[in-house]
Amino acid sequence: MKKALILLIGMLMGFGCTKPLIDYRSKYVGAYNVVSYNSSWVMGQVQQNDTSTFTIKVKRSQERYYVDFISPNGSTSYLLETNGTLHYESNDWHYQVNGGFIDKDHFKLSGGYHGLGGGNSFDATGTKQ
Repeated sequence: MKKALILLIGMLMGFGCTKPLIDYRSKYVGAYNVVSYNSSWVMGQVQQNDTSTFTIKVKRSQERYYVDFISPNGSTSYLLETNGTLHYESNDWHYQVNGGFIDKDHFKLSGGYHGLGGGNSFDATGTKQ
């Protein structure tokens, strides 16, 4: 009986906490080469298209994992969920982003900023280095 009680307490301590024993996001940590296809338009102007390439890093900060998109204009952090989905918390309803990791070495991300007089959109794919 004493051994069963000790085993039960050990199981409760191992599985009863809210922090998972294994964090499946750790497989995404690393650097990625990204190709982004961009399109922008303004009313009365010709639509412009371009392609940009850059590198991103997936990092861990406390219990959260973030994907940092870094460019000469600044950086944007996306929260990485355990299932590989990427979230960007924007206070501006005009800005929308959707995407996530396809597997441990590839991700797709698309979105844009849309307003009444213009907007831009992007479709990015990343491959682990």
